[in-house]
Amino acid sequence: MPLPVKDSAPVERQLLRDVVYNRLYEGILDGTLEPGETLLDEKLTAWLGVSRTPIREALMKLADIGLVEMAPNRYTRVAPIDLRAIDEAIYTTGLLHEYAARTSVPTLDSATLGRQDKALKEIRKAAKANSLPALGRALNDFFLEFERSSDNAVLLSISEGLSPQVLRYIAVWKQPFDTDDLPGRVAEILEAAKAHDGAKAGDLVRDLYASSLTQFLSDYRRSDAEIDESPVV
Repeated sequence: MPLPVKDSAPVERQLLRDVVYNRLYEGILDGTLEPGETLLDEKLTAWLGVSRTPIREALMKLADIGLVEMAPNRYTRVAPIDLRAIDEAIYTTGLLHEYAARTSVPTLDSATLGRQDKALKEIRKAAKANSLPALGRALNDFFLEFERSSDNAVLLSISEGLSPQVLRYIAVWKQPFDTDDLPGRVAEILEAAKAHDGAKAGDLVRDLYASSLTQFLSDYRRSDAEIDESPVV
């Protein structure tokens, strides 16, 4: 997909690298920047209205989380969608969110529950509008609150690191979780969290992600042999 000629809102000068990173991150997840698309410095500078330095810094950061591929003197491009990476990310993310829910829910504070309430409203809004990128962001915000409340820096770091692959999955497939009422399923998890019932919250998270992985494997993912021949799309 061709880049816009010029962004209507020039990038703010404060925290320039982070602002550029966020623009590119969202562009990859919402499909503005397509899998495999070459990222040319001159086009990115024209689009974002910034110099080359913050763009290169942002691209290197995106490469660290697997959304961009960089080969010196050859190319910088949006990483193709790696099917094996996505199903592994779904499986692992489900385990991490389940563990975080079981361990953090018994002691969740009102501020955390308030942020999850807000995220649930965004989930409902995005689901009603059928906006998959927005839905992915809201779901990510909701579930990462468990990790943030777990007092486990390693758990949070790994979960955040897996987020881009899961968000790419949600943004691509029409029904990323095997349910007709995703907001309702998340609302059940929140109710268990408000009751400080870690066991129930963990069970509900496990069931939600297990159905998602099963759906992905059966409906979309190719066989291991096929992926070995062509691991990305």
